[in-house]
Amino acid sequence: MSTFYLYVALILVTVFGIYRYHKSRKAKKRQLLFTLDTPKEWLNYIEKNVAIYHFLPKDLQRELLGHVHVFVAEKYFTGHAGLEITDEIRVTIAAQACLLLLNRNTNYFPHLKTIRVYPGGFKNPKHEDKLGHHLGESWLRGPVVLSWNDAIEGGQDAEDGRNVVIHEFAHQLDQLDGAADGRPLINHAHLKTWSKVMSKEFKSLRVKAKLRNHAFFDYYGATNPAEFFAVISEHFYEQPKTFREKHPDLYELLVDYYKVDPATWLRN
Repeated sequence: MSTFYLYVALILVTVFGIYRYHKSRKAKKRQLLFTLDTPKEWLNYIEKNVAIYHFLPKDLQRELLGHVHVFVAEKYFTGHAGLEITDEIRVTIAAQACLLLLNRNTNYFPHLKTIRVYPGGFKNPKHEDKLGHHLGESWLRGPVVLSWNDAIEGGQDAEDGRNVVIHEFAHQLDQLDGAADGRPLINHAHLKTWSKVMSKEFKSLRVKAKLRNHAFFDYYGATNPAEFFAVISEHFYEQPKTFREKHPDLYELLVDYYKVDPATWLRN
């Protein structure tokens, strides 16, 4: 082997070693954070603002609290339009977002660094000239933008099928592969079933929305496949028993993806 190739090989080995070292340090840091005792104030915020927490089995409650520690340590929150970021805002949003991580191998929304929080509905930060206000936004590779009023309102009602934090962080999961297409990273063996069931259900909702027929899912899910995935994720966590009854194949698809079965721990 020539000196050049030996040199290149040495560089690659060094870079890989550094990468493994930093990855190991990050994993150890996360494990430490995960095992910290939850401050009483944080627990009070979660019990007051995240109603789903009360329905979780004890083991999932403990897991959720661990995820919250990691999330709050790794993500940067910024307040806008005069909103001052507090621990209540951080913890309330983190607890709802981390519901989507329960029972799953996770890298904590790796492309997301910043959560921007407004007091209420906001103009789309990418298109300030457009009319209308938004409750949440999820941008490819971050940030997530949220209305605090709507984040806390959605968290306090665990059974209305509307939760802006779950919605926007479902988008983050969908966008992990670089595309907002309603198909998150899933096992290749399940891809055919996923595509078949999701396509059928999405088309059905589009027809119902067009005809203004009654539908279990919010019509907003008929906008495109990405919004469909985010909307059904809201219903999955907040109205699981009705979801399972009306759309059993789709429900089982999400049970397989999210690795939890909310119908076993929520009342409706």
